[in-house]
Amino acid sequence: MEIWESVVRMVSALGVVLALILGLLAVVKSRVGQRFLPVGGAPLVQVLGSGSLGARKQVMVVAVAGEILILGTTATDLVPLGKVTDPEQVKRLLLDASSSPAIPPADPVRSDYREEMVHAGR
Repeated sequence: MEIWESVVRMVSALGVVLALILGLLAVVKSRVGQRFLPVGGAPLVQVLGSGSLGARKQVMVVAVAGEILILGTTATDLVPLGKVTDPEQVKRLLLDASSSPAIPPADPVRSDYREEMVHAGR
């Protein structure tokens, strides 16, 4: 009978400890999330499109803080290639991104993005 009492005590103590840990994690997550992570709203960085250029090399079109940037990415580097400065193009790209799901990384860069890069002189 003593064995069952000690097992019940051990299991109940373990339950209390796990409940305390989970409660502490919930409090920390809510406090840290409020302080360091944006809650709701639009994301700060949004990938509008990307295209593969080779093994682990891509060109990405991203929206950051209302600007449209064209970036070259490799396994180790991120290189700015240009910026879309035409207000109509920026508005159109942001509208396209908000109305349709993001283009998966495996998809090629759309031709209008390529034309924008050529016109930007990059």
